[in-house]
Amino acid sequence: MAKDLHELLMENDDIRRYFISLPVRIQLTAHHENDMLNTAEKLHRYIDLMTKRNPDR
Repeated sequence: MAKDLHELLMENDDIRRYFISLPVRIQLTAHHENDMLNTAEKLHRYIDLMTKRNPDR
């Protein structure tokens, strides 16, 4: 398991492609939670939460 978001993105090409397809504002917000977003599931849940709160992304 990755230790943080940065490591997750470096280890997984699919997750990295998904992440860079997101709006920059969402990417920056996710980086603030770097230590907690260490699995694909946690990242997807976090992004789902962010986009539901801010539907205009």
